[in-house]
Amino acid sequence: MMDNSLIPDYPMRDALLGVIGDNKGSDLYYTVGTYPAIKISGELVMINEDMDLITPEFAKYFAQSLITNPQHEQLIRTKNLDFSFEFQEFRFRGNVSFQMGYYMTVLRLLSQTIPSLQDLKLPFIYEEITRVGQGLVLVTGPTGSGKSTTLAAMINEINSTQAKHIITIEDPIEYVHKHKKSIVEQKEIGRDVPDYGTALIGAMRQNPQVILFGEMRNTEEIEMALKLAETGHLVFSTLHTRSAYQTVSRIIDAFPGEQQNQIRLQLADTLIGVFSQRLLKKSDGSGMRCAKEILTKNTAVSNLIRENQLHQIPSVMQTSKREGMQVIEQDIIDFIHEGEITIDEGLKYANNPKYIKDNINS
Repeated sequence: MMDNSLIPDYPMRDALLGVIGDNKGSDLYYTVGTYPAIKISGELVMINEDMDLITPEFAKYFAQSLITNPQHEQLIRTKNLDFSFEFQEFRFRGNVSFQMGYYMTVLRLLSQTIPSLQDLKLPFIYEEITRVGQGLVLVTGPTGSGKSTTLAAMINEINSTQAKHIITIEDPIEYVHKHKKSIVEQKEIGRDVPDYGTALIGAMRQNPQVILFGEMRNTEEIEMALKLAETGHLVFSTLHTRSAYQTVSRIIDAFPGEQQNQIRLQLADTLIGVFSQRLLKKSDGSGMRCAKEILTKNTAVSNLIRENQLHQIPSVMQTSKREGMQVIEQDIIDFIHEGEITIDEGLKYANNPKYIKDNINS
């Protein structure tokens, strides 16, 4: 990839990519007026030893050293570019945008190895969901909460244990899947397909059993996901929502009022699971723990969606632990009891801090 970039030979780029890889950082930030910074265990660390502050010229050179001419043309046109690339033994996801008229680059170091569901210490319900024949599965949370990693592990589970045709549509591709028991086709927006809509229409003609697309960004994509889930596909996607309840509400509210009843009926039938997650800093600074909120479909959940009683969903989740459900506060309380995170860290990321305060000593 580097050979095709606008500036193929750029020692500063090579040095910084090596620093983030060698120090097991998760992200690199390169923006005007400060020093390059990497994130390690959730904390920003400035790289200021023998370094100058980043100038507009440096910011431009760094961005252009990572991208090709067609990508640069797209960046100038849309003012935002997502991409991925490999450097030595490392793989990165990148974003270039502008701030105050200057280039800004953010890179995420990706794992070359796709973790298993067991590696991620995810409960058995995640594995169980991968065995469902059709329906909609959503992994939600803010940027940087590990959604892509969880999805990759679920696709890897299917790939390792079932003979399926899997299509992923990503912007950009983060984890590269090898064909195992399944055939896995990975399509990158901008390189293999022009956009999600075109890719999803094409996917319907290619007879996959499993479809993953990176994010439901608009009403048309949500509608397509529901249609695919209704017509015999197992569909995985993401949303930037904070809770399972908010996820269901967001999907319905994306449609005009006259369509919402129909969408509720579709969602009640097709939604298989919502996994909402956050990454919380461990109290000893050694890394992160993933706190999870889990909603799976049962008769009660389907009825609440159908009857527009969404506010009752958290109560059902709290009382359905035997079916694998939980609110995120239940994970947070467990982490606090185990000494893994502080109470303050838990309260910061809870949807319902009062629940933690009321139950922390029980």
